[in-house]
Amino acid sequence: MEWSRNRGLVLRMAVTLALLGVVTCVFFGVVYGVVVGLLLFLESHPLLPAGNSVWLGVVVTGMFLTAIVYREYSGRPLALRFVDSRPTQSAAERSESLQRTVEQLAHQADLPVPTVVVADSEFPTSYTSGLTPNRATIVVTSALLDTLDTEEVRAVLAHELTHIKHRDVAVMTVASIPLIIARSIYEWADEQRKGDKDLIGVGVCYIVSGVFRMLGRLLIRSLSRYRELAADRGAVALTGAPVALVSAIAKLDRQLDDVPTEDLRAGQVSIEAFSIIPIDTPVDEPIRLGPNGDRIPEHHKNTCQFQKLTEPLFDTHPSMDRRLDQLREIETEL
Repeated sequence: MEWSRNRGLVLRMAVTLALLGVVTCVFFGVVYGVVVGLLLFLESHPLLPAGNSVWLGVVVTGMFLTAIVYREYSGRPLALRFVDSRPTQSAAERSESLQRTVEQLAHQADLPVPTVVVADSEFPTSYTSGLTPNRATIVVTSALLDTLDTEEVRAVLAHELTHIKHRDVAVMTVASIPLIIARSIYEWADEQRKGDKDLIGVGVCYIVSGVFRMLGRLLIRSLSRYRELAADRGAVALTGAPVALVSAIAKLDRQLDDVPTEDLRAGQVSIEAFSIIPIDTPVDEPIRLGPNGDRIPEHHKNTCQFQKLTEPLFDTHPSMDRRLDQLREIETEL
């Protein structure tokens, strides 16, 4: 199968990025307005220069946003912070074998050969780190290698290489920066609000950052789902074996059911957006009421119904049925 783009998929990604850009500009505009308003309020102070609030607002806002981003992204790449830096001998041997497969696939995709790391983990998953193809690392867990056969592992590696070719880590990282800033501002404003500080600026930041968090998450999660579908298509273009990827995804999804809930929660926080399959954690059971402990609170029922309706909008990955349907469609084209 030739490497081809799904125009509908590309169009949806472009529209999503454009909407995210518009919402981000509005959000940053409001933050800038709050900063300038605060500076204008303080301009009467003798130590502050008069008449420079607009330019000073640009500097202060830029420094503030830069500090938030630096705090979040400084240090080891997020996707690699949860990998043991001292792999076992068996993991090293497995890495060598996988490296040879990746070299072959990378040459097919006209890519620099990324590093492959085998992480000793109960999570049957894989993900990619690195903002550029030259600095890319593919992480594959020992549980994934124990679950899949050779052809299925090859299909998974091709999926990750497609993410590298599409520069998905860089795209999603840049797209997530406004959301990270909004989260930090929201948490700060929430703390100030709880401290009974009656500041109009705090209230504006709280409301605006809260609204942006919701809209930003919707758009970024939508973009993430589209890019997963594109990576599946690219994997088939490299291997010519949609059946192997179908089998791999289905096996990994079933295997996750056996991972302890506590481990799932930890993994969801760390690598949810990077993983080849979504890591869904079970919802905690509600406190039951009544003399027999068999009555669920009414508000919990309403909350669960709302979550079921909105959950697909906030998923980082397409539904399993959607991915499998696309792969089966590609199979008929071969």
